[in-house]
Amino acid sequence: MVDSQSSYEIGVFKDALMDDNISVQVDAIKRLPSLAAAMDAERTREELIPCLVNCVDAMPEESCFNLAEQLERLVPFVGGNDHVGILLDILVKLACEDEVIVRDKAVESMKKICEVLDNEQCENSFYSAIERMIKSDWFTTKCSAGCLIAICYAKMSLEKQTELRNYFRNLIQDEAPMVRRSTATSLVEFIPLINVEEIISEFVPIFDNLAQDEQDSVRTLAVDVGVAISKRLKDFEVYEYLLRTFKTLSEDSSWRVRQRVAWKIHEIQTTEKNRDEIINIYSKCVRDDESEVRVFAAKNVYNLAINLMDSYKNEQNEFQDIFEKNFEENIIPEVHLLLRDPSDDVRVALSTNILSLSGILRNECFNANILPLVIDALENEEFMPFKENMLKNLSSLPTDVDITKSLKSIKSVIQNLIENSQMHWRTRRNLLLAFMHITRNTTSEFFDQNLKFFYRLLLNDNIYAIRRTAPVILPLLVKQFGTDWAINSLVPIFVPFSTDQRYMFRYITLFAIEELISPTLDCQRDIDEKQGKYLVDFTELKSKQAVETLVKIVKLNQKLTEELSDEEEIDEDISITDNLNFYAEDTLDNLRKEQQTTIFSVSPENLEDCYLEGVLVMLVKDFLKVIKDLMDDPIKNVQERARVTLSAVRNFCFDVKTESDQIWVQESMKLMSDDDLKRIEDELEEKLKDEKPEEEYEMIDCDMDAVEDAEDTEPPDNNNTTENSDDNID
Repeated sequence: MVDSQSSYEIGVFKDALMDDNISVQVDAIKRLPSLAAAMDAERTREELIPCLVNCVDAMPEESCFNLAEQLERLVPFVGGNDHVGILLDILVKLACEDEVIVRDKAVESMKKICEVLDNEQCENSFYSAIERMIKSDWFTTKCSAGCLIAICYAKMSLEKQTELRNYFRNLIQDEAPMVRRSTATSLVEFIPLINVEEIISEFVPIFDNLAQDEQDSVRTLAVDVGVAISKRLKDFEVYEYLLRTFKTLSEDSSWRVRQRVAWKIHEIQTTEKNRDEIINIYSKCVRDDESEVRVFAAKNVYNLAINLMDSYKNEQNEFQDIFEKNFEENIIPEVHLLLRDPSDDVRVALSTNILSLSGILRNECFNANILPLVIDALENEEFMPFKENMLKNLSSLPTDVDITKSLKSIKSVIQNLIENSQMHWRTRRNLLLAFMHITRNTTSEFFDQNLKFFYRLLLNDNIYAIRRTAPVILPLLVKQFGTDWAINSLVPIFVPFSTDQRYMFRYITLFAIEELISPTLDCQRDIDEKQGKYLVDFTELKSKQAVETLVKIVKLNQKLTEELSDEEEIDEDISITDNLNFYAEDTLDNLRKEQQTTIFSVSPENLEDCYLEGVLVMLVKDFLKVIKDLMDDPIKNVQERARVTLSAVRNFCFDVKTESDQIWVQESMKLMSDDDLKRIEDELEEKLKDEKPEEEYEMIDCDMDAVEDAEDTEPPDNNNTTENSDDNID
């Protein structure tokens, strides 16, 4: 009965393989392991595998790809490792297909099979297959053969290894350029498997031949082969056998070959013996006539400097002085050339990694040689992508490097960026990164005098992605400079947006509120969720001041709860499509890289200006009224966003209340005398009553007319809006 069922299933499988519908074939092939599992190993070898052998030549490419993927899973069902030869026969056929992805998948499956075989099984199964492929007349077959040699070489006997190396040398000198290219690519993986003596005697000459090949695509691969060989040789051997050829490649007639040298030169083992030669080769790349070569040389400044430093580190104890002297003498002149390069692409490539040099140079060397270049570029460079990269990477600078001391005028630099970035709005968005770097070493007064105006300008930008991203840094600024400063300096910026005639700009206040209560850039603490995140630090603070702050938080939250209770419940069906990652792009990732602040953390140093207390004051005093007003906005989208924000505030308030209801909080509050509680209540009442005059806006002193015409990127509308034309102008 079982045999009858198996025969039926094989018949169905054969019919599926012959079907004209490719999807039917693919589905059948994907069921191969299940079908083989239902049969015994003998029938699988005698009936199922021959069926595949007969059909494989007529299969379309998609079916062949899936078959190559499934065959390595059949090893247990054909009788184990001793019978893999019948599977390899099919995979060899697939490894000869014209379609590259089919060949690659077949080679990948053969590699997985090889991994589970012992040396004897591998030699019996693979060697004959490789031999047949190398002697084939088809170039596609030979292309795959080079990959297979690298796969099974380590499991062959010494005699067979010698023969395989001979085969490899024959392949790499094949008359077909495609075979030479494929074999050269495989040689990079093959080199680590060969003894050093064999590399020098057999494969260094091959490297030299590849470097003189008539095809520039093969000569390009010769660079990778040379790098792989250099990692196996000693320093004097690299100098003796390889550097002359690398020098030739750096002068090659094809710019693609020279470009590859510029990109890979740092991977060559750098020691005292060959250090000067490597620097000379790099210098040639910096001075190359083709900008494509200079671009890769510029991208490689940091990697080359790391390699250069390591070469001194391995030789001498006091290596830093010697390394930095060499760096100043040999690399800095190249950096100057790249910064003055007429090609914008070269300068942009350099801007991606020049600031990273601060990680390997001591401050004195960096400040003397690199920082002036950075300052000059920020002040005088006209190409916006260059400045954008510099702003992105300011976080690479050490925390004690303050660029504001070197800039002639931080205002003029930022203004210049904004005025000249009409076509590069991402440059304006990346000013947020510069702001956060600058504030690491400055005061709130500096921010007010030099950055606040431009921060407000970004909030007022015509591009929605900038307006949506700008509030992200608000909690960081509050944490850096304190909530008292934020209440007096930042709240007056955000509140007026709630009455802006442009409805899209009324969102900005809501974004600010949501960021304050649930910061996107908050650094999560490794604590038990049951402990909460708002009041957990107070468990370690035993001072009277800590208890007073705790009481203020509890009372403020109670007041907020009372005011929220007057509002109707939010419709849970409301959903807002607002993917901040989409609008912030890599700006958000770069902000996160250096962000180590836990926003709601409390320490003895910031008890007088507790973030949570300040946020509650802002909500009770200013922001809750804004939310309520916007819930009655004439534009439905604004109404819905306000309702979502109100819901977020409710959840925030509930979470704080849940934590404040814990026994330890209640016990701590009981330690306060009635007089102290009355004094705290009077202080809060006075604080909440304190009226600030509405801040007068500065006149924008930079020409933004061109930006007014820039195309805005807005979020999708949810549902409908009113037909008020003024409110729909962004």
